Amino acid sequence: MIKLLKYGFGLAVLGVVGLTIYFGFTLPRAAPPSTETINSTDPNLQARGAYLVENILMCLNCHSERDWAIYGAPPKAPFGAGRKCLEADGQTPGLNDAGSFPGTICFRNITSDRATGIGNWTDGEIMRAVREGIHKDGHALFPIMPYFIFRNIADDDLKAVVAYLRRLEPVTNAQLETKINFPVNILIRSTPQPVSAPVERPPESDTIAYGRYLSTIARCGFCHTPKQGRNADPIPGRAFAGGGRFSVGGREILSTNLTPHPSGIGSWSREDFIGVFKQHESPKAVTQSENSIMSWASYANMRESDLGAIYDFLMTVTPVESQ
Repeated sequence: MIKLLKYGFGLAVLGVVGLTIYFGFTLPRAAPPSTETINSTDPNLQARGAYLVENILMCLNCHSERDWAIYGAPPKAPFGAGRKCLEADGQTPGLNDAGSFPGTICFRNITSDRATGIGNWTDGEIMRAVREGIHKDGHALFPIMPYFIFRNIADDDLKAVVAYLRRLEPVTNAQLETKINFPVNILIRSTPQPVSAPVERPPESDTIAYGRYLSTIARCGFCHTPKQGRNADPIPGRAFAGGGRFSVGGREILSTNLTPHPSGIGSWSREDFIGVFKQHESPKAVTQSENSIMSWASYANMRESDLGAIYDFLMTVTPVESQ
C-alpha cells in the first residue's frame, strides 16, 4: 500500500513538473512579429482603417471611456487613451455574464504616445497583438481582447488598422496592468495561436462570403450566440440564435435572435435590416438604464452595402427558434 502511495505521489509530482514546463517554457505559442513597416500616410489605408476601427471592430469602444448618456454608448475623447479597469463585481455596464472575470482587466492606451501608449511598438508587434494575442514583451493577452476572432481579419485590413492607430492623437495616460488570478493567468498562455498563412478578404461582389467575413470580425455571432459553463462555451446548435446575457444600467438584457427563423429576423427584408441600423445615425440622449450594449452609434455608420451583405449571410444560417 505504501509503495502504491509513493508511486502515485511520484506520478503526481511528475505531472506537475510536466505541466509547469509545458505552460512555463513552451507557451504562449508565438511567432516573431512581422518586420513589415506600414505606410501610415497612405490615405486609402487610413480611410479603410478608420472605417474598420470605428464602425466594425469597435477598438475604441474598449480602449476609450464610453458615453452612456448616448444610445449605443459611443466612445468618448480622448479616443484610444484607455479606460478604467473592469472588476469581477457584476456592476460594470456591458459586462457579459456578469461577474465572471478572474481578476482585474485593464484596457491599455493604444494611442501613439511613446511613454504610455504603443508609440514604441513596431507595426509587426501591433499586428501580432491584434490577431494573435501576444504583447510586445511576449506574454499572452487576456482573451477579453478578441484576438481569437480578430485572427480572421484580412492581411490588408490589418495593415489599415495599424495605419489608423498610428494616426491617433498621442495621449499621455498611464494605465494599470491587467492582473489575472491563478491558475487562469497560467492557463491563458495556451490561448494565442500564430497566424501561419495569408488571410484574404472575400470580394465584395460575393455578398454572402463578404457578409460572413464582416459578421465574424464585427463579432455578431459572439454576442448573439448563447453560452454556457465556466468557459462560456457557445451552446451547440444555437449559433446566432440570441440569448447572450449582458448587464446594462442594473438590468439584464438578452441579445436578439439573428437567424432566419420567424422568431428571429426571418420576416425582415434586406431594407428592414439596414433600416434598423440607419435609424441610429443621429445621436440620441438616454439614461443609462435605457441604454443598450449594442454599439448602435458605431454600426449605424456602416455602408448600406456592407449591412446588406451581413443580412445576405445571416439568411444562410440555420434557422433556430428563440428561447
